[in-house]
Amino acid sequence: MSRDWKIALLVSFALAAVLAFTRFSAVDPKPTPPRAMPPPPPVTETCPPIDPPPAEASRNVPTLVEAGDAKVNLRVKTLAAELSKMWTRNPEQLVTVIDHASHEATTSPSETLLLAIAHAETNGKILDVSEAGAVGLAQATPIACRQEKFEGKLFVTDDYLIGSRAYITKKALGDADMIASLIVARDNAKTRRRAKRLIQSAFALRREGVDELNLLDPYATQTFFDKIHDADEHNLEVLRQLRKLLDHGSRARLRAFRNDIRTQYRNLKRTQIDTWARYQNELAAKRDATLEAHFGISATRVKKEMPYEAGEYLADVLDERFSAKRMAAFLVQHLERKSEEARTLARNGSDARIEEMTAALYNGGSHNVKRMLAGLIASLPETQRYMKKVPATRRRLDHSIAALEHVPAVDRPATAR
Repeated sequence: MSRDWKIALLVSFALAAVLAFTRFSAVDPKPTPPRAMPPPPPVTETCPPIDPPPAEASRNVPTLVEAGDAKVNLRVKTLAAELSKMWTRNPEQLVTVIDHASHEATTSPSETLLLAIAHAETNGKILDVSEAGAVGLAQATPIACRQEKFEGKLFVTDDYLIGSRAYITKKALGDADMIASLIVARDNAKTRRRAKRLIQSAFALRREGVDELNLLDPYATQTFFDKIHDADEHNLEVLRQLRKLLDHGSRARLRAFRNDIRTQYRNLKRTQIDTWARYQNELAAKRDATLEAHFGISATRVKKEMPYEAGEYLADVLDERFSAKRMAAFLVQHLERKSEEARTLARNGSDARIEEMTAALYNGGSHNVKRMLAGLIASLPETQRYMKKVPATRRRLDHSIAALEHVPAVDRPATAR
């Protein structure tokens, strides 16, 4: 087959393919009809289950009670952590009893103020006995407990009674000593005028605290009260004598008067210190012996390892002031009383001034604080430090609580979640 014939055959095949393709493309294909939608299923009415099964509760979502408990626990732990930085013994137990007492009371000072007072009094050593015969978390005296109508057991001895009488009845003699000493130091018209103003305050405050001694009636004899009456009459006569000397007495006569009254004052102060020291030692010894007999281990170990449990036992068998629970309730009542007194003394004063005065009254007693305000006592160093320390501690505790509002939940202890 020649080469030209092969070329012609290939060309004819190519033309046939082109004509076939053109004919097929020109045909308009018939469109595929759309698929019909199936009819909707018939509507049937079904009744919901009468009592659907409850969904399983999530452990990550607390109930209202759990949420409340978590918030309280967080507050307690936060306050306790702050108190622990101030070397407070058993801070979480201390916060718990104060918190409970505060919420149980009809009216109560702020919880942080209560804690500041408790911290200032004992640093959490709730079984302590002081040299002034004060005991426990609130450092309460028998007179103060009777004043707040706490009717449990109280350990009261003749030493406590004699010391308390000397403590109160020496006050007017101290006033007379102070006033006469002004003239002895510098006798001029200005000093005499000042002394005459102070003698009026001394008369007004002469019986401050005397009537409170009547609260010791269940423990004292009539002789005890007769001696109080005699001392009260003697103090009145001393002030009357001083007033006459301020009007007409010489500096030498005032010096002789001052020296005599100072001796009387110091004798009573020595009686107070000695009798209260014996009372402190006797009560502490009875406390320790009672603990060792009941718990079967050393009193030192009991006081360190289980002070709150020990305190409740001692309250039932020896003196209720050892109970942290009872003394937390006492603290609420007594501090509220002192707050009312502070509002009267600091009339028109700022809230800060009233708080300072409340702390001063709790620590120093109204008989001392009123004398300081009147100028009869130049200063009360311990009380003045106390009235600054307590508000500062209260502010520190308040700040620790306020900081909780700014702490993200993921950073808080597990009890808060």
